[in-house]
Amino acid sequence: MLLRTLGGLELEHSDFGRLKPLLLLTYLLVEGPSERRHLAELFWPDNADALNSLSVALTRLRKGVPGAVEADEVRAWARLDNDLDALKAALEARDYAGAIALYRGPFLEGLYLPDWSAELEEWVYTQREHVAGQVRQAYLALAEQEATRSRFDQAAKLAEQAYQLRAAPALEPEDLLRLYPLLLAGNSFLLGEVRREAEGLGLRLEQRPEDARVQLRRVLVGRERELEALRSLGPGQWAWVRGGSGIGKSALLRACSGQYLAGRPGLPYATLEPLLRGALGQGEEALLRHLGQARGPLLLDNWERADPESRALLTRLRGLGRGPAVIVASREPPAFGPDLLLELGPLTAEALRDFPGAFEQTGGLPALVEAYLREEPLETALEARLAILSPVAREVFLTLALLDEPDLVLTRRALSLEAPRMAEALEELVTAALIEPSGRLRVRRPVLDYLEGQPSLQAALSLRLARQRGGLEAFPLYRRSRLLWEAEDLPKVEQAYTAWARELLRRGFPQKAAEVLEEAPPGPGVRLLYARCLERTGRYQEALESLQALPEHPDLLALQGVLLWRLGRPEEAREAAEAALQGGTEARAEAHNTLGKVFLSSKQFDEALDRFNRAAALFYSLGDPVRRAGALNNAALTRLEMGEEAEQAFQEVLEASRDNLRLRAGAYLNLGLVFERQQAWERAEDAYRQSITWAQEAGLLAVAVLAWNNLGSVLNKQARPEAALEAFERAMASARETGDLRNLALVLANISQLTGNPSALEEAVLLLEEAGDHDYAERFRQELRAVRAQSGAKVQS
Repeated sequence: MLLRTLGGLELEHSDFGRLKPLLLLTYLLVEGPSERRHLAELFWPDNADALNSLSVALTRLRKGVPGAVEADEVRAWARLDNDLDALKAALEARDYAGAIALYRGPFLEGLYLPDWSAELEEWVYTQREHVAGQVRQAYLALAEQEATRSRFDQAAKLAEQAYQLRAAPALEPEDLLRLYPLLLAGNSFLLGEVRREAEGLGLRLEQRPEDARVQLRRVLVGRERELEALRSLGPGQWAWVRGGSGIGKSALLRACSGQYLAGRPGLPYATLEPLLRGALGQGEEALLRHLGQARGPLLLDNWERADPESRALLTRLRGLGRGPAVIVASREPPAFGPDLLLELGPLTAEALRDFPGAFEQTGGLPALVEAYLREEPLETALEARLAILSPVAREVFLTLALLDEPDLVLTRRALSLEAPRMAEALEELVTAALIEPSGRLRVRRPVLDYLEGQPSLQAALSLRLARQRGGLEAFPLYRRSRLLWEAEDLPKVEQAYTAWARELLRRGFPQKAAEVLEEAPPGPGVRLLYARCLERTGRYQEALESLQALPEHPDLLALQGVLLWRLGRPEEAREAAEAALQGGTEARAEAHNTLGKVFLSSKQFDEALDRFNRAAALFYSLGDPVRRAGALNNAALTRLEMGEEAEQAFQEVLEASRDNLRLRAGAYLNLGLVFERQQAWERAEDAYRQSITWAQEAGLLAVAVLAWNNLGSVLNKQARPEAALEAFERAMASARETGDLRNLALVLANISQLTGNPSALEEAVLLLEEAGDHDYAERFRQELRAVRAQSGAKVQS
């Protein structure tokens, strides 16, 4: 049940409609626990037995609204969902649109009880006025939000609703000052009425529509306290507003009422000329008297730019302790002791909570906040901020933006700056609130967007940084600057690209690694690694062909052996692997692993096991746990062929993979294969599902493809076609992501067999041939002939 108090009084989803008990319930919900005697006197002042009447009302509420009201001998209290609490929660959360939507009308509108006391009637009207006043503030806040985005028509409509809100109290002068610019900017029909009301309060509202729009666009989000403090200054009091350029000093001054003066150099008294025009030439004492009689407040912007004579005269005026209020904005510390000092910094997340995403996108920088609220490109606003920086500070700022983590030493080296110049630039950037003292940018995304629009500048700064870094850290920087590489850069570029590609391989993304290397300088090391990436994606024939132009080397021969074995050419694979044994540790490890496969295929189990163990030991010495696990897997499969039990054969593999998701996923994939050969379907299914879980957790798409595919085969053998098809489809989705044509073809072939679709099998054959896997292609081609022969179709070889 929900008690509605806004726009009337009713209990939703209930037949209970007694007004006085419902009013009692409302009172307890609003005021909280209350004494029984107070309630009796408030609700039944003329009743000889008021406490008894209260007991009757409470009893009726307990029956009609179970669980809503409780009482003891002294007090009564209530607990029930109601729209007034929801309205208060929306207002506290600054969800102004939500609050307005909840407000269906005045509090307890239309309620009348012939026997209610004057005190109770007064309570209802007071609450009604208070709630309506809060909703009016929500309308005004929402209107100001719309105005910051230049939606003046919508802002004016909301302001009109605020002004005309039924049951709201009379407008205070400060509310009229908020309301009028909103109505003026949207050319509201209520302007005349509001102006007359303001005049009745002694307020003169004189402003042009274009000025109102500028004022509203530059709404001082998050500066309400500062503005209130400045507006409270009395005659003879001085305030000093300090902050870096673009931090909002000028906007704060312009939001104050008074005579705005921009600091400017040039002739004597150039800054104060608008005030002293009639007194210039009369001597300093006369000018001082004239200045002291000026109507304030005086709003002096850019103190540091003001001419010396104006600053000296103002300093003398300050010493007199009389005259108008004066507010000075400057990037410098106070030139004298002010009555109020305001240090402006970036806006906080709390100050911007009414504008979702504003703080995250702008870092609280007022210039960017203003652009964000107007839905303008942040990089355009940023460009204006950068234009007022010194060239060195601008270069330091943009260079820092290119680094994922700030590194002041690296930045200084890259820009070849001496320590004093770097320190000056950092001080300028910190004062402007563009960076923190650590060098971290307050907001980075708009800066990177700005650099994207300045490709030459971005490339030049990236190259200077890249030359100071190496390996993985240098790669993104070299990639951004590839149009500017010099001949002397190429060795370090190749190092950075191969480091990045190796890391992609390590993480299980061979296709992405190959794409990266296609951009790299085509040195032998890059081409060899590129071929290895192709091998990992299953493009064996293409990988083999890419090695032909390279000089013969043990590392190359080791990879050739792998590729020849994959392509079904065991004798050539053996020759290449044996030649690779003359190379270094990695080449020998890979060669032993290939030779082990050759011996295993010819059932020379002892020799195969020896080779796999050698490979595992060498990979272990290289710190390559993934390829070591592969060799151990092969050794386990050999032991199975030699008669060992599956768990015993895989014990070392499982032990080695205990702390590595990647290795565990591969180990359980192979264990599933073993159980599948033994026709232990349930154990195979469990192993494949475990492999899938770890592969997905580690982001191993290639392993996930094989595990899903094998799981589909096991489910199909158990006569569970629907579950099998779902597994094959999951395998297909992962295979598409990896770009592995061989696995894509194998899955497609399995789906075609399951669904009886020979056309899909034909496409699988074409994919296998494209991948260079002619053995599997011929196997599926024979199956395709058999399927077509059974259907009576003509088969073309």
